[in-house]
Amino acid sequence: MAASMKEMSCDSDLRPEELLKDLTSQFFEMVPVRKIKWKEEQASALVTSQDIQRSVLRATLQHPVCLIYPPSLSYRRYFMKTLVHKLEEYHAEICDEIYEAFADLLEQREEEDDTLCYKTYTLPTGDQISLQESVNLVSQGTTGLSTWQAAQHLTEFVMENKASFQNRNILELGSGLGLTGIVTCHRCKPQTYTFSDCHPQVLFLMAKNIEANLTQSVPKFQQGSDRDKKIIRKIRRQLSLNAESCAEFVGDEAILVSPTQSQVFDAKCDGDEIQSDPNDLELNMKYWKLDKCGLYGTYKKDENVRIAKLDWENISDSLMEKLKPDFILAADVVYDASIMPSLVAVLQMLLKPNVDTGQVPVAYIASTVRNEDTRDNFLILLGSEGLVYTIIEPPKLSVFHYDQSVPIEILKISAQ
Repeated sequence: MAASMKEMSCDSDLRPEELLKDLTSQFFEMVPVRKIKWKEEQASALVTSQDIQRSVLRATLQHPVCLIYPPSLSYRRYFMKTLVHKLEEYHAEICDEIYEAFADLLEQREEEDDTLCYKTYTLPTGDQISLQESVNLVSQGTTGLSTWQAAQHLTEFVMENKASFQNRNILELGSGLGLTGIVTCHRCKPQTYTFSDCHPQVLFLMAKNIEANLTQSVPKFQQGSDRDKKIIRKIRRQLSLNAESCAEFVGDEAILVSPTQSQVFDAKCDGDEIQSDPNDLELNMKYWKLDKCGLYGTYKKDENVRIAKLDWENISDSLMEKLKPDFILAADVVYDASIMPSLVAVLQMLLKPNVDTGQVPVAYIASTVRNEDTRDNFLILLGSEGLVYTIIEPPKLSVFHYDQSVPIEILKISAQ
């Protein structure tokens, strides 16, 4: 067994620095601990030296990012518990710092704050995108408060084909918490990028993630107004109270609430009552400029970045006038048969040739194929509305750590 980082580095097969770097990215993406990829021989060498144990701590719990934007408390606890068990399996002499870090986590109270956490995604350039997300995949009647696999897959595709998206007008449907759009703005420099969703809480957190990650050299979440703080407290409380009641399960299939169903902030508790029009965007006017209809906001620090509250079942003509994309992106929007006609109708409207430029728009839709019947119904609907599609090659670039046991495919869709 290796005794030090220096001795390990002499073995070209082990590359401890790379292993630690990979561990760091998995930890901050909150990859399920049992699925963290450690080659057994590398793991055994890595954890049995106390110096290297300290290196593991510095790469995870004591990393500067963790001190500012930590994964959830429950995740950090389970990570440390698993690390201690792994060390014990190898009968390693465990350094005091490991025990101290684990004890400190156990002493912390798990409160409402743990319903929202941070996930940090590392790009090939070394840049990091930190997003505030829900720890629950289905929260508050929407799937949009977490980043799903197809969004990461689509983001890898965009990075691999960044020249295609440079200086183009891009609209994203069902943007969720903004990973694809934020990375696209960072790497591709589009002419305009419009994030869209319809769920108020998703839009609110998406705006916070945009403010933190765009026009910043490193992610920086602003303190926000008193109103912002009330909304965040409200989201945390609702997530805490309702985490168990947001989805019904039939076998292994989750029955999810339609992303086109707008919900309003629950405003029944103590001094956090929030008065707002449920049809308007909840944006901080310090950073955003709303249009007259209240459904479209422009980011003041970069006017090429926009947010739209887009209800697929009820799109206003004035909003459609603003949305003239060259490319449409979407991820994990094909899972509910009841919303597919609305989604396809929106695609049909958006994919019409631009009368001013003659540009023929193209859509890229990434989907995790959990149910082939659902996916086939979507393809049939596309054909019935005069839209054509091809399944494109998946990205060769593997940047993020997400479950690929279920197939993910990207459709290229256009008008005939």
